[in-house]
Amino acid sequence: MAAGILLGYYATGLQQRERELARSEARFRALTENSSLGVVTIDETSTIRYANDAVNELFGYEQSAIVGEPLTKLMPEELRESHQNGLAKYLSGGEQTFDWNGLEAHGLRADGEEFPIEISFGEYPIDGDHLFTGIIQDVSDRKVAEQQLRNHTSKVTQLHELATEITRADSTTAIRQHAADGAVKLFDADVAHLAVVEGDQLVPVTSSNPGSVDGYDPVPTSFGYAGESYQSNTVVRVDDLGETRGVTASPIRDGGVHPEPQVSNDPRALLSIPLGEYGVLQVFSFEANAFAERDEEVAEMLSTHVVTALERLSAEATIRRERDRLEEFAGILSHDLRNPLNVARGRLEFIDSTDNSEHFDAIERALDRMERLIKDMLTLARQGEAVGETETISLNTLAKQAWRNVDTDTATLKVETDLRLNADRSRLLQMFENLYRNAIDHGGEAVTIRVGSLEIGDGFFIEDTGPGISTSDREDVFESGYTTNQDGTGFGLAIVSRIMEAHGWSIEVTDGTDGGARFEIRT
Repeated sequence: MAAGILLGYYATGLQQRERELARSEARFRALTENSSLGVVTIDETSTIRYANDAVNELFGYEQSAIVGEPLTKLMPEELRESHQNGLAKYLSGGEQTFDWNGLEAHGLRADGEEFPIEISFGEYPIDGDHLFTGIIQDVSDRKVAEQQLRNHTSKVTQLHELATEITRADSTTAIRQHAADGAVKLFDADVAHLAVVEGDQLVPVTSSNPGSVDGYDPVPTSFGYAGESYQSNTVVRVDDLGETRGVTASPIRDGGVHPEPQVSNDPRALLSIPLGEYGVLQVFSFEANAFAERDEEVAEMLSTHVVTALERLSAEATIRRERDRLEEFAGILSHDLRNPLNVARGRLEFIDSTDNSEHFDAIERALDRMERLIKDMLTLARQGEAVGETETISLNTLAKQAWRNVDTDTATLKVETDLRLNADRSRLLQMFENLYRNAIDHGGEAVTIRVGSLEIGDGFFIEDTGPGISTSDREDVFESGYTTNQDGTGFGLAIVSRIMEAHGWSIEVTDGTDGGARFEIRT
């Protein structure tokens, strides 16, 4: 009887433990089956005893297809032996050969694809069995993000080195070449082209491949991705140019029209980088999706460095021009002004010994010329290439006003234009006055001066009936101090040229209708 009671006690206890185990297993399955993480349990032989649906989905197997299989089935071949040796060593001596928490490894899908995973193991005994449960997570996205961050950091470091080269460049051409060559290395691309703005066109001038821009024509600043990035001043990234280009299209549409399209070598990905008012740098890859989203940030930083370097060179060129101008003035003060002073000084010596009034006339002429020299030099020094506030001006009205400001004697003015343009009234008035004086000085008091619009409507002209300007002199007439009139200062046309530059206009000397000089100003 006692034995029966004892057996009943043990039987009851065993049933209770079985019920508790069943409840525990049910809770475990309820938790794991709804988990987005893979959960797998193996025994001491590394045989899979349990795998939730997430494991099957993660590794590409049908439900329960891997239960009863070795865990090594989910591993690349090179990891299997080290796993088995590590497990055996742990079971024999209890020593872990690696950290079980957050282990990074590679899994093997049913189709043979390897992918990065992170797995954490735990162990527990059940009824004499030594079991291990692992929680598996696919970390492909995280690895991609980490790699992108490393790439981005590397590119920023490279950019600093490239920026140093660009900053040290001593010419516009060198800056452009450093930008094109550096962009290819920076973005691991195949080719880069740089186009500059000329009028309303983008003109290819530099390439990472020597001579490769020679076959490309200028394109409008509103054309394609180049125009889009230039007009918006933002980086344009295109993952696949093949989706926006026909099979017969030019391989580099934005760099110009290629004379012989080579479809098989078409670029697939593009970074179009604006360079402010200077143009556009385009970076191409023959692989689609070659540029990451963060590359746009790097491209913007590259653009800033290039534009800053170009602006620096422009500022340095302006400083050099101003310095040269000051040296020019110093030379004039030391030479040209000394001549009329010597004349005046010599004539004054005669005043002590004679009462000839012609000496006074000569002194007066010399001093008048000195006054004009000083006035013109101050105009160049103080105003230089600056333009003040601009306004819409009637050329007809302004030309006539300038005529009234000049001692024209018997000269004649004919104004035949209704052109209106945006300009600095004071500077433009000064320009007309100087051109009128130049015509009268060289053409005589009876010269006729005509003002009119150019035929194609892009500017105006001022011409006279004087002797004209010889072809050999036309390149020199705008130089400071150049004159063929012994009483002239040589600054009048130099001032005219500076006023044109300040407005962004151009001026050209040619033959007038009646054989005189004709100045054509294109606005």
